[in-house]
Amino acid sequence: MEEIDAGIEELHQSWRAAIRTGDIDAAVGLLTDDYVLWASGAPAIRGRESVRGILRAAIERFRIDPSFEAEECLLSGDLAVARGWDVQAIEPREGGETLTQRQRVFLVLRREQDGRWRYARGMSQPGLQPA
Repeated sequence: MEEIDAGIEELHQSWRAAIRTGDIDAAVGLLTDDYVLWASGAPAIRGRESVRGILRAAIERFRIDPSFEAEECLLSGDLAVARGWDVQAIEPREGGETLTQRQRVFLVLRREQDGRWRYARGMSQPGLQPA
């Protein structure tokens, strides 16, 4: 895998920190205004406010520790395409076993006028990483 742009790595780490601490405003701020997510078997999720509601509901029920295992990142100017694995350790707030969820992800990132990278598009598919 080629070296990832430092700003893109910072974006992934900022997402992780925001979700781990339950900072929904910070997480939503890492998305473009026109963000769209296509999750397997679900209608498209469009815009920051739709994501805000979904994150709020998830964080109210679970402690989530996400990470991104990059396999490839293609960079062209102010656009990047990243492919890899979204891995989430999910612990119910009311107690219970921590589960680990892995899904394949395909991300489109855009460097905006402020110079910061943000998530513009995402596509996910549940799956097991090959051994």
